Amino acid sequence: MVSIEELLKRVQQAETETERQWILLELQMSQMSEDLVSMLWAAAIPHFFDANILAALKPELAEQAERLYEDLKSLTFVEEFPNQGYNIHELTRNVLLNKLWRDDREEFLRLSQRAADYFFEEKTSSEKDVEFCYHEILSEGKAQTGKLLDRTIDWWTYYQVDRMQAALQGVLEHERADRLDSFGKGFSLYLQGLIEIRSGNYAEAESFFIRVESFYKKIELQNPRYLTTLLRDLGISKKNQGDYNSSIPFCEKALAISEEQLGENHPDTGSSLNNLAGLYNAQGKYEEAKRLYLRALKICEEQLGENHPNTGSSLNNLAGLYKAQGKYEEAKPLYLRALKIYEEQLGENHPDTATSLNDLAVLYQKQEQYSDAIPLLERWKNIKRERQETRNTEYADRICTLGKLYEKCQQFSEAVANYEDALSIFKFLLDSKNPRIRVLQAELNRLKKTMKKPKRKS
Repeated sequence: MVSIEELLKRVQQAETETERQWILLELQMSQMSEDLVSMLWAAAIPHFFDANILAALKPELAEQAERLYEDLKSLTFVEEFPNQGYNIHELTRNVLLNKLWRDDREEFLRLSQRAADYFFEEKTSSEKDVEFCYHEILSEGKAQTGKLLDRTIDWWTYYQVDRMQAALQGVLEHERADRLDSFGKGFSLYLQGLIEIRSGNYAEAESFFIRVESFYKKIELQNPRYLTTLLRDLGISKKNQGDYNSSIPFCEKALAISEEQLGENHPDTGSSLNNLAGLYNAQGKYEEAKRLYLRALKICEEQLGENHPNTGSSLNNLAGLYKAQGKYEEAKPLYLRALKIYEEQLGENHPDTATSLNDLAVLYQKQEQYSDAIPLLERWKNIKRERQETRNTEYADRICTLGKLYEKCQQFSEAVANYEDALSIFKFLLDSKNPRIRVLQAELNRLKKTMKKPKRKS
């Protein structure tokens, strides 16, 4: 064991702050029991820990986890982590992590994998959910279990952008410490691309995805889902920029890889079918789109279940195709099924529920069932307000439509209220000379004059 005198001499001779921090930490560790030192190294791996986490990281010390947890809590560089237990102060934690990564990388990765396995099952909080990603990315490049992709898809499906952003910060922590392999660096960029798509920045997303592809090419991707998902997202980013012709090859390649390597009835194949069908639908290739949508729907129902959110998306997509063809009666039951699935599986205030409400409202509007469309658009409006997504032209256009529906139903006060809301948003977003403002102002003035006219006596 190194003497205290020797350690103090080394502190005086240290050239960097990091080196001094490690020497002082080593001095404290020299006074600890072997078991406590072993648990201290483990406790540095996650951002926070409690007795259960410590037991999972060091199963050979599981019986002592509670006692060692109490001993760790008494250390000067350990502090409380709100609602999650305790954590090692970040400066000390980084010193421990960097030392372990440099001197015993195998042990670092072993502990990190145990942490990933533990947190994979723990979705009780955002912090625990994100912690899984932070640890899994270090070994996923070699293991390629797909767990990391599945968790990311969950965040995407449930619009949990905050979790994607938090996970990205954790991944960037590894990147700054030079702990990521080519897969990890690629997946870091992939997360950034997904966040850009959810923010509506499609060109920026595309640039991230292109860089991801270059990193993935440096390794042998044993799990084809990482590539097919990337290709579909590249296609989506191009589609959302209006470049349908460039989007199609990416979606076709994703479908071909899914069918060949995963099977014609794999859920990933269903997703590729849905994406490609959406492109055909947008180009007016209805029969080609219908064939793919029907295949995708069958896969989702058989492989995922009749009430899975992906099944809801397939139903909604197929209904949209029928609506575009004017087949309103065929579209209606599909829209209703999709809406029920979204409400039950994702929640009444989920963005996909809002989309489904809007799509069904448009169908009723085309069928001149205005009184049926109004409550759907009111729900859509409330969801957008709750999510604070009201300062955009899409929202203004839809509440303007809602005003027109109220007007057709002779509910003029409600019509005026929606017109005025839409007008205030347009004035906030657009130039004062924009024709949309002029036209809507004229509509509003006309309606107000109509309301002021005295009713004729019968």
